[in-house]
Amino acid sequence: MTDLSMRQVLVGGRPAGMLGLDKVFETLYDQGRRPEEPDLGMDLVAQARAHNYIPKPAVADYAEALLREYRQYVAQRAGGEKPRRVDYGTWRGHPREHIPWFPTVAADLCNGCGVCLKLCGPGALASTPDGKVEVVDSFKCVVGCSSCASVCKPGAITFPPREILDAWSGR
Repeated sequence: MTDLSMRQVLVGGRPAGMLGLDKVFETLYDQGRRPEEPDLGMDLVAQARAHNYIPKPAVADYAEALLREYRQYVAQRAGGEKPRRVDYGTWRGHPREHIPWFPTVAADLCNGCGVCLKLCGPGALASTPDGKVEVVDSFKCVVGCSSCASVCKPGAITFPPREILDAWSGR
């Protein structure tokens, strides 16, 4: 088991759980690295690859996403706030962040009706500025729940196959 933090990052509009970013960000910040530096996105990708799989075709998307996250980190630190590790709890003894159960919202299918938002008490989903719905924190999604997808009339919300949970439930 690793002691590295897990951070959710939206990469190309899809949530990705990434290990060790907080340590990477802290090191870069302590070195005085600024988000506007040329090639910092590619440096972030290179460092993130130490603990994460980043496919070659998605490198540009990851670089953009990691730069966005680092900008937020720098803004928090500059404001005197040290980002805290989020505790998402466990599911059947496994850290929640390790369980690949979360919704995916197809923006082109979402009609912005918001019915799913009424069902998502934990706050995994939120409205976008254009009135549609997006995943804002996939680790807040209750493992095994797919109620939001059940009420989504246009079929914009999908989940992984429920069978993937078998590997985590000890069956």
